[in-house]
Amino acid sequence: MAAAAASPALAKDTRQINLPPSGGTTNSLTVVSACDLSLPTPDAIACAGYYSGNLLNGSAEDIANQQAAIDSLPGDFQFDGNWNALADNTILSLTNGNQLNFGETMFGLTIIGAHFGNVAGPAGNVSVFWLFDFGTTGANFVTLDDPSGWSNATLYTTGSPPGVPEPATWAMMLLGFGAAGTALRRSRRRTGDLLQIA
Repeated sequence: MAAAAASPALAKDTRQINLPPSGGTTNSLTVVSACDLSLPTPDAIACAGYYSGNLLNGSAEDIANQQAAIDSLPGDFQFDGNWNALADNTILSLTNGNQLNFGETMFGLTIIGAHFGNVAGPAGNVSVFWLFDFGTTGANFVTLDDPSGWSNATLYTTGSPPGVPEPATWAMMLLGFGAAGTALRRSRRRTGDLLQIA
């Protein structure tokens, strides 16, 4: 499913984003280069980063940095800062050499954070946060077109699978189809009776 896509040239950008103090410490995120929407397949619909270093850990400063990065993405998801709750959603190895696979089907708006010790291009040691929209079809994994330097990833949020009708709904649908079939049979019999009379 990996598609060959030309990676845009990444210009060196060392902007710094100052965040409000959290717990008495001053945090800052250094954007070393524009993140790449097309590095994963399917393409992300938005991204935040590339931020200097590995932000995907449980330190107080990096949790605040994760929250700020995720808040900068479109949508209304807010990371509550509970890093321990993400333990089952963090992976340290790729499936098939280039797939981010969290062991579940992802639906709707999904946020994945990834760290690269040396991402393809000039950015170097960075973290990125991607926003995907997997709709109701869903996706079992995301493919990295160039996994160079990848080290870990975290699934922050994903949507729920489309609803399955309740048994009562199925029963009502079956009754409706049965009633429609009976009505069709009766109308055919009446038409046949009228043809015999004529």
